[in-house]
Amino acid sequence: MPITEKYQKSFTHLNRAPGRVWTPATKKKAPHKPLLLLALLDLFAQGHIQTNFIELTPDLSDLFTLYWSRIVLPGQKSSVAFPFFFLRSEGFWHLVPVPEKEQVLASTKSISTVGQLRDIALGARLDDELFALLQNENNREMLRAALITAHFSEDVHPALIEQGAVNAEAFDYSLRLYEKAHGKIGDKEEKYKPAVRDQGFRRAIVNAYGHRCALCGIRMLTPDGHTVVDAAHIVPWSESHNDDISNGMALCRLCHWTFDEGMLGVRNDYTVITSPLLVRNTNVPGFLLNLADRPIIGPPERDLWPALESLVHHRKRFRLRS
Repeated sequence: MPITEKYQKSFTHLNRAPGRVWTPATKKKAPHKPLLLLALLDLFAQGHIQTNFIELTPDLSDLFTLYWSRIVLPGQKSSVAFPFFFLRSEGFWHLVPVPEKEQVLASTKSISTVGQLRDIALGARLDDELFALLQNENNREMLRAALITAHFSEDVHPALIEQGAVNAEAFDYSLRLYEKAHGKIGDKEEKYKPAVRDQGFRRAIVNAYGHRCALCGIRMLTPDGHTVVDAAHIVPWSESHNDDISNGMALCRLCHWTFDEGMLGVRNDYTVITSPLLVRNTNVPGFLLNLADRPIIGPPERDLWPALESLVHHRKRFRLRS
């Protein structure tokens, strides 16, 4: 049997548990494995996987979650660790044990969190033949079509195909934002769908700041790779139509809201301003008051720091005194 046909068959006949919780959209079977494989195909297309070793990265978790949200009912959640572990039953997916945990991994029957999986597995390795196959775009698209056709109803095929296209364009957009920040490309106007722009801007900002809030410094990732920070525009998109990395900061949810409301700002020397509004009425701002005059935590690359003109615009808008 030709190699392409072998793995097309493997991707088409994944072992999936049936259950009442699953809708006709997933053919009344668990969608975890095909969704993880769709996310994996995206990472190969983006050039993230250069060697035959698959890690549980935030990027993989984000892509899995994006596909999940397109076809699973709101409120149903799952961990990327679940299919990452159970794909080992398919024959082409081989978990790599943590040293001295080989027997523990072999005897483990089920896991439900990334933390549990990381205790016993470093990641996964594909069949060498499959890894070589995935280097080719045509092969990836053939396997993508096999996953979507075999495991999902026709009415959700367009949503899954669209999500794959959005993921690819958002990755390209985030690269363009980096190239522009480093002066490698100009200001040529290119139109992107809102979903592409939002995802690409978020990826660029969150990665530039290393998942750390520029104002308070908090950095937290859930075991599944979900981050505490948002990608915040300094001058709102509605006013500026500007997704430059220098018009953004990674901010935790509290600092994001407080910044957008004009109760926090940043001076031209990159120190934090706190507004008197923080302590108005019955406010109890807690640690936010301690941010006054502290330097922000910017990206390691100076080219990616906030633009002074954006910070000035924000201060003027809210009449923040430097």
